[in-house]
Amino acid sequence: MSQEDSGGIEVVDPTNNPENPNDKDGFERNLFDLNEWQEDETAINLIQRRVDKIPDLSRFTQLEYLSLRQNLLVQINANLAPLTALTELEISDNQLEVIEGLETLVNLQTLDLGYNRIRKIEGIDKLVLLERLYLVHNKISKIEGIDSLSKLKFLELGDNKIKQIENINHLTDLEALYLGKNKIKKIENIDNLKKLRVLSLPANRLVQLENLEPFVNLEELHVSDQGLTSLDGVSQLKKLTIIDASSNEIVSIDPVIGLDDLEDLWLNDNKIESWKEVEKLAKLPALRTIYLERCPIQRKEGDQYRRKMILHLPQLNDNKIESWKEVEKLAKLPALRTIYLERCPIQRKEGDQYRRKMILHLPQVTQIDAIMCR
Repeated sequence: MSQEDSGGIEVVDPTNNPENPNDKDGFERNLFDLNEWQEDETAINLIQRRVDKIPDLSRFTQLEYLSLRQNLLVQINANLAPLTALTELEISDNQLEVIEGLETLVNLQTLDLGYNRIRKIEGIDKLVLLERLYLVHNKISKIEGIDSLSKLKFLELGDNKIKQIENINHLTDLEALYLGKNKIKKIENIDNLKKLRVLSLPANRLVQLENLEPFVNLEELHVSDQGLTSLDGVSQLKKLTIIDASSNEIVSIDPVIGLDDLEDLWLNDNKIESWKEVEKLAKLPALRTIYLERCPIQRKEGDQYRRKMILHLPQLNDNKIESWKEVEKLAKLPALRTIYLERCPIQRKEGDQYRRKMILHLPQVTQIDAIMCR
């Protein structure tokens, strides 16, 4: 057996590997030796081993985790059938076209088949304990074949060819639904998913936010890269902490007023142009991050944009202010009384000296972050 350094992978002389010798063109495949693992092994990792055929794994009767990511598989053969103890299986980033050979893996809780060439969701109806299903970046055009998967908590179907949300309204335990980069025109048929915490639909064809009323537990809403002109529909989602509605046609911030838990608001590449809109965000006590890059308001203000944003939204922190030269510019504002720069680089860098220096640079300020200084 000869070995060489290949990114942490043990490369086995394929002439000694009975699974598959060199191809006629000399391209090495199946660069692994199952003797590396004991029979009582619970986890086997065969990532980037140029596997083109799933080997005989029947002796690993206690196997719970198997990864075959980033290989050359075109088919799931019968060699997975004996692995009934598996709870997590990764076969992402291969060349699979059909989901098959998984019927006996009834204890699976996580299945990752992303980045393949799969056209249809099938062959997983026996996996009733499944909680996490990844099918991102395939060629799926219809949501189907998951009627029996009532325990699903996480479903990833992003980057496919799906035109309609359907056949998932029975998944009442679902907490995260990812459907980005599809061809979906409407939020529909998910009103029973009241446990949803994450709804991700970027890069679809939505023109309005609708049917969101049931999602009272929603914490993250991702609807960037659409044709949205308004955020109407989010005002009742009181637990939202993140809204990403970047790259749309939105002109007003009104619907987010009252979302007191909102921390991150991404509205870059929209049509926000008035400081009156920004001022409304001052009423959001938890807001820490706002993105308005490439909106008219940012382009119009140029170098003054960041300074004005700090003035209008004193609750903002977690930004990238790192220079005292930026702070000194605020000394020209005689009415300034409160400034928040917590967790900015300038505060982390200065440590205990931060407040003292802030007082020296801004003598008119009476409150630094959450603490009165005069």
